Amino acid sequence: MSNYIYCPGGPNSQTGTAISLRYQNTSIHSSGEKITDVESQLVTNPGPYVVPIWNSHQGEIPAATYVWNLIEESKVKISDLWAKQIEFWFVRKTNSQHENSNLVGSVPVAGTQCSNFFVINNFTLQPYPLTTVAFDGYRNGDILNGVLVAPGQGENEDGYEVVSKETANQNNFTSFVKLAPTIDAQIQSDIFLTGVAMRPLKVFLGEAEQSFFDSIFNSAEKIEDIPKLIFVIKRTAKVGLLFEGQKIYSGDLLDAEELDASDIAIYEEAGKMTQLYSSELKGLFESTFTSLISDDFILHLGVNSCLFACPILGLYTHGYEVETVEPVVRFYINKFFELIDAGVQCRADQLAFFERHKDSWNEKRSEFIEFKIIK
Repeated sequence: MSNYIYCPGGPNSQTGTAISLRYQNTSIHSSGEKITDVESQLVTNPGPYVVPIWNSHQGEIPAATYVWNLIEESKVKISDLWAKQIEFWFVRKTNSQHENSNLVGSVPVAGTQCSNFFVINNFTLQPYPLTTVAFDGYRNGDILNGVLVAPGQGENEDGYEVVSKETANQNNFTSFVKLAPTIDAQIQSDIFLTGVAMRPLKVFLGEAEQSFFDSIFNSAEKIEDIPKLIFVIKRTAKVGLLFEGQKIYSGDLLDAEELDASDIAIYEEAGKMTQLYSSELKGLFESTFTSLISDDFILHLGVNSCLFACPILGLYTHGYEVETVEPVVRFYINKFFELIDAGVQCRADQLAFFERHKDSWNEKRSEFIEFKIIK
């Protein structure tokens, strides 16, 4: 395992803060002032790198869309994936002469992550590639009311004061990936990431798409064997799906003719991890965002995103629009119920969960699910 990691903005950025908490005693180096810089650097420097890919209010981080493209091209492997609460501090120059300006400098995604802060204060976002770049611009004379930066920036720095440490919206967290051109050979685990590209999922699943998802469940001997769909990524012609858990083999699901006819592509070795993202996410919710596990079925709506959760089944699916993701989530939960009803091995609490909803499920199947909406 390497003792150094590259990331946009270096150790003082939001990503750098996330790395330092997860990888203690690791040297953090800057990969440049833009998230997009990482893609070109992968050609000459194997890294590893950490970049943010998804935020609970923004959805997919626009500057990191290349991560999925590189997965499709088999040019990158993911060796870690985790979520962290993201906070922004509002920092202003002491005795600022520019408080009458309504511009606040920060990264573009701060506009969604801190949207309430901007509305309440009648501020307008002045976008910069990174929080560190915004702060440097402010230091060097950019006329701003202040900046939204990662915790620690500006504290105890001469000429600056932390005006507020609570500017982010509720339930604000970001997911990060650690990646490199090759998989980390030192990872001893059977937790795999598999990428799948298919036609957009609208209202209901097509025959080919339903056949694909059916096949994921067919060989399960216990509920925990079933790969979990954790991300639905928007693309123009297709959607990208990222699964975690047991490896998904394309040959076991669809033959070459079926794959070609259904326009489904499977990327079997997108990554390998030592811990399940969904399990860690549940832990984050239990400690920090309890409203996101406050019901059997949760729908968290961000500004440009959605997250469907069924905590007892370990299902947490991030997406970009409700109508695209909901049919898949309902299908997934319905299949879980079918398996439990058929006697497939599950935990005692999962069986009790099934029994609690069994009558409604028998009557309405997947339509019995009522998601509790959390903003």
